[in-house]
Amino acid sequence: MVLYILKSAITMALLYSCFFLFLSKETFHRFNRCMLVGIMLVSLIMPMFNVTTSHPTALNEEVYLAQNYMQTGTMEIVIRPTQVTRFTWIQLLSWIYLAGVAIMLIVTLVQAFSLSRFLHTGVRHTDAHGNTVILHNQDVPPFSIFRYIVMSVKDYEENRPYILTHEQEHIRLGHTYDLLLLEVMKHLQWFSPFIWLLSRDLKAVHEYEADQAVINQGIDAKSYQQLLVTKVVGDRLQPFTNNLNHGSLKKRIIMMYQKKSNRWLMLKALCAIPVAALTISVFATPIETDPVEDMVKTLKKTAVPTLTEVKESILTEEVSTDDNTPFAIHPVADQYGRIMGFTHEGKPAEGYFECTAEYVFIDGRQATEAELRNYKTLLANSKFEILKTANGTAKYDYKDKHGIIVIHTQEASAAPDGDEPLILVNGREIKFPTDSYKTLNDETIAKFLNIKPEDVQGITVLKDGAATAIYGDKGKNGVIEIKVNPDAFNMKEDQAQKTPGDEVFDVCEEVAAYPGGQGALMQYIATTVKYPTEAAENGIQGRMLVQFIVEKDGSLSNYEIVRNAAANIDGILVTALAKTAKEKIAKGEEVEATPEQLESCSKALEDEAIRVVKGMPKWEPAKQRGNVVRMKYTLPITFRLQ
Repeated sequence: MVLYILKSAITMALLYSCFFLFLSKETFHRFNRCMLVGIMLVSLIMPMFNVTTSHPTALNEEVYLAQNYMQTGTMEIVIRPTQVTRFTWIQLLSWIYLAGVAIMLIVTLVQAFSLSRFLHTGVRHTDAHGNTVILHNQDVPPFSIFRYIVMSVKDYEENRPYILTHEQEHIRLGHTYDLLLLEVMKHLQWFSPFIWLLSRDLKAVHEYEADQAVINQGIDAKSYQQLLVTKVVGDRLQPFTNNLNHGSLKKRIIMMYQKKSNRWLMLKALCAIPVAALTISVFATPIETDPVEDMVKTLKKTAVPTLTEVKESILTEEVSTDDNTPFAIHPVADQYGRIMGFTHEGKPAEGYFECTAEYVFIDGRQATEAELRNYKTLLANSKFEILKTANGTAKYDYKDKHGIIVIHTQEASAAPDGDEPLILVNGREIKFPTDSYKTLNDETIAKFLNIKPEDVQGITVLKDGAATAIYGDKGKNGVIEIKVNPDAFNMKEDQAQKTPGDEVFDVCEEVAAYPGGQGALMQYIATTVKYPTEAAENGIQGRMLVQFIVEKDGSLSNYEIVRNAAANIDGILVTALAKTAKEKIAKGEEVEATPEQLESCSKALEDEAIRVVKGMPKWEPAKQRGNVVRMKYTLPITFRLQ
């Protein structure tokens, strides 16, 4: 609500400034009135629409971060202990704003009640236009509201032609409805000086219109001006009525004699169009751009070579030998940790690594230098996965560095997989990822089934006759029987009999999204995560990268922590703290926290991050080539102490 009010106030200020600079002194009374009413309506309606942009400017990014800060109290997803939560300045300003609205509302209600009672007194009669004229014996300043005209008996007897003509024009033009809209804007933007300036100008324009109508009726201008002089010192009954004595008398008299402005000067109002466009642009919500989407659009416009042609061009292309430095590529991730592609430029971000040809594998074999140098063309027609140090070492022969990149070409993925063995988990058939049966162990099984390695109780391999004797033709390629702790693993329907179309994508044309967008995701995490007390007491904080799979129906699965940067308040990692604590204990020295306590704190942060992710509602699933697919998503959550 506060964010909407601020957007509305800024829009009002910019548009009114255009009016004041270019049109306020012109004699286009009807046009100026429409401009002022339009400014109020636009400032009410425009902030309601959430416009997005895929090419945000620096100013746009700053405004978006400020909006998130006002909504969630943070510029990023940072979780702080509840015991250090304090009353923020945003909350203070919100309460001050609401107090101002309440005071304005009370004053208005009292005035409306007083006016209603006043309109039910006095002598009534109907004029020639159907308006109700209310006469009072006491000296009452003339005014009108809706179809009521109020004046004193003395004014009715002495100045009836002037006053009636003036107030009838107010009623005919519907000025009361403008004033009601103005009152709404005053209540919403009471803190903005621009709404009070607009109020002054709108009421002045109303009087200019009514004064002009009186002069056009053939009434003597000097006599009418003398009446205004005698009434200018009178009291004003209500702020939302049309008062004869409203506004600057000097300006009204000058406006009566002012030469009419050239109608072409109305074109100056067009300056409001770029101002409105600028406002929309500044308040636009940045959306993430997907390099894959741009690549797909480019490929659709050009002829896509066959896989055979691509491979031939890769293998036959001459490679430059000017640079003896091995060619290397590294993953590119967005601000949320999702892999968006690869690049040769620059250096890898924190948590990622460079890979030369010896760390890149294509369809199970090591890549050549020439293939790696043409990685953009190769990856445009392939799928890829990233394996960390502990994964795939039995399948791929490489030095244990930090990770490898595995590329699966379309040709290889289309090949039949009839030589795969039958894999059973607690007696039920499970479809593991292609070729994963070659490297099955406690760790890989636990990761796929989302259980702990210690819950894998045994693996039995049956071959040839032993397999077919028990499982018939299904066991012709061998059988792998996996037994796991049934209490730790409850098989779900989507885990049984997985088909080749159920592969998990790292990058999609349309990425999976939290319902409501990134702002809603940040707000959910900021309000849901509870800082573990044990970690807060021991000064443990850090950034967790939580990885999970967004299924085709939007549900989440396969939760895991892929990076734990837990450290104490001085930035020392828990692993280093625990090692230091062990060394001190071995020397007989005292420690503030034991290694077990430190590791427990780190684990508590991981468990809390996983708990919050598991409690999320269903997401909007990812799409690839128009089809709903499963997608791997990495979400950073930062725990930080004051």
